[in-house]
Amino acid sequence: MKHLKHLLFLSILCSLVLFTNCGEDSDDPLADVAIGDTYQGGIIFYILEEGDNGYIEGEVHGLIAAKEDQITTAGAEWGTAGSAEWGCYETEVSGADGTAIGTGAENTLDILAGCSEDGIAAKLCADYKITIDGATYDDWFLPSKDELNLLYLKREVVGGFADFSYYSSSQDNHISAWYHNFIDGIQGKVLKNIKRRVRAVRAF
Repeated sequence: MKHLKHLLFLSILCSLVLFTNCGEDSDDPLADVAIGDTYQGGIIFYILEEGDNGYIEGEVHGLIAAKEDQITTAGAEWGTAGSAEWGCYETEVSGADGTAIGTGAENTLDILAGCSEDGIAAKLCADYKITIDGATYDDWFLPSKDELNLLYLKREVVGGFADFSYYSSSQDNHISAWYHNFIDGIQGKVLKNIKRRVRAVRAF
């Protein structure tokens, strides 16, 4: 009888351990993702932290960068004719002034609502799509000023960047927008009709 009770106790204990482990695995399928991982069409360069827009306690979310710039070269020199304009020059775009982490997607929508001509930075990002293993990722956007800074900090992890300046989706005023120099790390404002490089990102 004691032997049977001992076996029953061990059986229940093992079941509880297995159940607990299974629960941990299924609660957070993204628990093992990390910066530098190839994931959902690009490379993870940031994991949201408490205080970030979009942060949800107990869940893993972050930002993914495309593996290459979104520009049309057409044989032109990089950084000049091969780059994109911000768009809407001498036009105050309604919205598009978010600079914080988590504002790039809305900035991009605001830009395209104000002007959506082909070839501008926001349109290049919004039009970008990539299909991997049957899944299409088409929700890319032009990063905000702070998101672009995070991308600069992880530029060697992501790779493929040019030694040039990149546009953010953060508008300064009717004639200028924020950019980030990927040579020296300086952020500044530039006239919207000046050409800069473009790298699309998306959230997960």
